[in-house]
Amino acid sequence: MESEAHFTYGPPLQGRNIRLIRIKLGSEKTTLEINLVECRLGSVKFEALSYCNSQSMYVGTSLLDAFGELARRRSTELVWADAICINQKDDQEKTHQVRMMRDIYKKAQRVIIWLGNEQAGDGRGFELAQSLYQKCDGENYNMYATTYDFEYFDCGSKGVPTPLGDPGWTALFAILSHPWFSRIWVVQELLVAQRSIMWRGGLDFDTDVILWVTMQIARHRDLYECFDIFMGSPPCSALMARNIATGYLEYNSLGPLSIYDTLSRYNGMEATDLRDRYFALAGISLLDAGFVNYEKSYRDVACLVGKMALLGFPEYLVDPEGIEVLRFTEKPEAHRFLIEWLAFHANPQNHNLGLPSWIPDLVSPHSPGFLMSGFYNTLYLQGLKEIPSPKLRLMRQGAYFESPRFSPPPWIIPVPDVRRSSS
Repeated sequence: MESEAHFTYGPPLQGRNIRLIRIKLGSEKTTLEINLVECRLGSVKFEALSYCNSQSMYVGTSLLDAFGELARRRSTELVWADAICINQKDDQEKTHQVRMMRDIYKKAQRVIIWLGNEQAGDGRGFELAQSLYQKCDGENYNMYATTYDFEYFDCGSKGVPTPLGDPGWTALFAILSHPWFSRIWVVQELLVAQRSIMWRGGLDFDTDVILWVTMQIARHRDLYECFDIFMGSPPCSALMARNIATGYLEYNSLGPLSIYDTLSRYNGMEATDLRDRYFALAGISLLDAGFVNYEKSYRDVACLVGKMALLGFPEYLVDPEGIEVLRFTEKPEAHRFLIEWLAFHANPQNHNLGLPSWIPDLVSPHSPGFLMSGFYNTLYLQGLKEIPSPKLRLMRQGAYFESPRFSPPPWIIPVPDVRRSSS
């Protein structure tokens, strides 16, 4: 099969319409026949692909491999994959469809997570994951444990081999190092799915089993260290997989969180387009879908979220005329920002991205454990019940507007470029 494919699109999609892909093997069994079908979301049954593709403007090898496996298995008649079903060169259509992506993945009969073609030894990794899950029968995971709560995994008592030199563990670590676990878009794709399954070539993995294993690796010091030694991964690699897993549990129990909580959990994950570091998480946060807009620059998006952060993350919405509003639903109180929050999100590299220095960095990776409170916990603070925190206080009620269509006098508070409505 060729490693690239290009598509010509018709008129932009409107309303609740989406494109779906019909795939079948060609007559020679070495080619794929792919057709696009336009339909209304919810009118037909389909499956959706969650994958990591190195290219954004055409179909790369990873996606074609997934299509080949779908065709061989005759898994489904229709499938949705963003790289093809959205015209990536049309910003208006892209905005429209990305705003719908939460509903698309939620409506899919099943989300297929593609972890690449099967590699030698993957079967052993699969068997080990299943064995661990069964032998640890119902062992819970503390989502809020810190590195100080790390334990050692007692392999002997659980009847499994130790990680050092074991081919099963090595294969399992390799599977968990797949780029899928570092891609920002997969978070929403997994969290909103009604059903999901992981494919590694012809192998099927239970999603819950793999996510449980990632949490065990991140929780146990010996497994965590072996993961990084064997795979030559940076220290936060296991934590990214853990964050996806814990986010999955939290979303199912708590539902959407604020954009701050969502960004903080998944910082450091990868996106080809920097704007997607924000847009990919909007659908699983409390933000209005109108936040997604590919006609905005990265600077515009980052500055908007930065202002929201400095104002304590008020409600964001887009009115029928397209005006963006930051609204306080109750009387504004002092917004407290912990010292570790301010230090953790300081970004001295903002100038490299064309951003003002005051914009907090909510997307870049941070070294695990680097919290200002660790250095700030002096003898003076040991006698206090709370660590002192800086405060921002808004003295009036009102709504803030962000739009080139609206330009009243600025509200006089120390936040750049913030506007308010006239009353």
